[in-house]
Amino acid sequence: MIIYNETSSAFLNHIYENKIGYVLKEKVLKKMNKVVSPSELRSWERSLPQMAKVLRDADLKEDTHVLLEYKLPSTEKRIDFLITGQDEQGSKNAVIIELKQWEKAKTAEGDGIVRTFLGGRERETVHPAYQASSYKRYLLNFNESLYTDTSIKLHACAYLHNYIMASFSEPLLDKRYGKYIEESPLYFQFNDRDLAKNIRHLVSNGKGKEIAETIEHGKIRPSKKLVETVGSLIAGNEEFVLLDEQKVAYEKVVSLYNKLKTETDQKQVIIIKGGPGTGKSVIGLNVMSYMLSSRAYVEYITPNQAFREVLRKKLIGSSGHVEVRDLFKGSASYVETPKNYFDVLICDEAHRLKEQGHMKKKIAGENQITQIIRSSRISVFFIDDTQKISKKDIGSVMEIEKEASRFGVSIYIAELESQYRCSGSGNYISWLDSLLNNEEVDSPLEGDFDFRIISSPHQLKEEIVDKLGGRLLAGYAWDWTKNIVDGKLADDVVIEEQNFSMPWNDPNRIDWAIHPDCAYQIGCIHTVQGLEMDYVGVIIGKDLGYDEENKKLIVRRDEFKDKGAKPAKPKKGQVDPLEQLVRNTYKTLMTRGMKGCYVYCCDKGLERYIKERIKGIS
Repeated sequence: MIIYNETSSAFLNHIYENKIGYVLKEKVLKKMNKVVSPSELRSWERSLPQMAKVLRDADLKEDTHVLLEYKLPSTEKRIDFLITGQDEQGSKNAVIIELKQWEKAKTAEGDGIVRTFLGGRERETVHPAYQASSYKRYLLNFNESLYTDTSIKLHACAYLHNYIMASFSEPLLDKRYGKYIEESPLYFQFNDRDLAKNIRHLVSNGKGKEIAETIEHGKIRPSKKLVETVGSLIAGNEEFVLLDEQKVAYEKVVSLYNKLKTETDQKQVIIIKGGPGTGKSVIGLNVMSYMLSSRAYVEYITPNQAFREVLRKKLIGSSGHVEVRDLFKGSASYVETPKNYFDVLICDEAHRLKEQGHMKKKIAGENQITQIIRSSRISVFFIDDTQKISKKDIGSVMEIEKEASRFGVSIYIAELESQYRCSGSGNYISWLDSLLNNEEVDSPLEGDFDFRIISSPHQLKEEIVDKLGGRLLAGYAWDWTKNIVDGKLADDVVIEEQNFSMPWNDPNRIDWAIHPDCAYQIGCIHTVQGLEMDYVGVIIGKDLGYDEENKKLIVRRDEFKDKGAKPAKPKKGQVDPLEQLVRNTYKTLMTRGMKGCYVYCCDKGLERYIKERIKGIS
């Protein structure tokens, strides 16, 4: 959706008459039924006059076209400024210009990442050249008119109109950002004439209306190149090979899609149930690859941002195909999506779906399950009811069935049982279930999975991190301050009686689980759910203990520190829902390991209990 599509002369008149803010505000209200915030209005009124000066200096023909606030489909991102026209040779061009009000920035760790002052404090964000390049790649990969009509050449740059470039060692021009700057040049405060010259070179001959309309009305569908890229990444990776019941579930989704492919008014909901390590994501990625090859418009949804980022990187690897990232979305992306806009939406970790996204507009009578079903002809939900770990999690088989019935949608349910994590040990999973639910033990823990109780957190770190290259995880039994002390993360996870302390994982590193700099940080449930590692060490905090006198597990409400996940205290006589959330949390943490899981218990009674259960003593 494009909010504003006018000739350059009309744009300049709106600026000179001081009407641009009012015009955009009215267009947003009419096209999106949204009220513009004061901060967004101020942003337009500060940046767009700067572009008017550039266009005036470029001396363009009146029928060059200016497009403002182009909302990239099924994302929250908008292209600030886009100008279309022909050059002196008659070639068609469109130029994306990302506008920034920054005044200074610093280099930062991570590909294409910088630090600058945003929202009242210094934050990490993407480099302006990376942002402009990513918008260009998105359009070339998803706007059918652009990747089929190769006569239109797309260009990108960034204009930092308040930023005075440092005379020596400008951070934004650091060599680490070179490949992005080469694709999308940067223009600083006193480079406005250079920007005007570049624009004049590309669109000086006007005739931008047809180009603008081609972009605005282009159908959104992944390009053939992107489809082939995803297919090759999955086909060439043994990790994504389908086995047994995974193959059965995959083929069922494919057959249902093919059946409905020509029936545009029909909808289908597919629920695939499976515990930790049953290969839900492997099926989902293969389904996405098939749908893309069938020219279906498909997206892959994961509510957990950390899982989404690691899944992207696992698929992309070192191939450099960053455009694949745009196929993966968060669960709050479908609030305003029209009915049946997508052919297929695949939702992994559906138990983490919410009533609404953080800071997102809520539509009465809808939750994220409703929005996904409404937005697509076929909705595929991968789910495990026992992995709900917050009061905000509403995803369940029952809730999906209820929402599907509102649409009169037929439902197909498949169940996965075979274990591919934890050394394929179904014995370990059933043993862990009986342990955490205080059930009688059927048999001692046995099999190839390496499970141990460690008596010291220092030893746990040494065994898991130093020797095996794994990660430490912990229940949410410590506050997460996110403080920085002497340039380092604060040691929030403290076990005083053991003289042990380590920080929670860096909140700015959503790829914490695979980043080498994060080895000596402790992952929490929100950054590890859905992921897998060879070995994990789990610290069970005092939120979970064992009452040796009454021989039962106990959950200590006061020791559970996740305020956002903590349900209200129940009335007398009612079961505390926190009991199940804490058990679910530790089951999730203790099933992240492919080869082994070592555990340290802050509650010594719990340690003795688990040791007895390992031997098969109830």
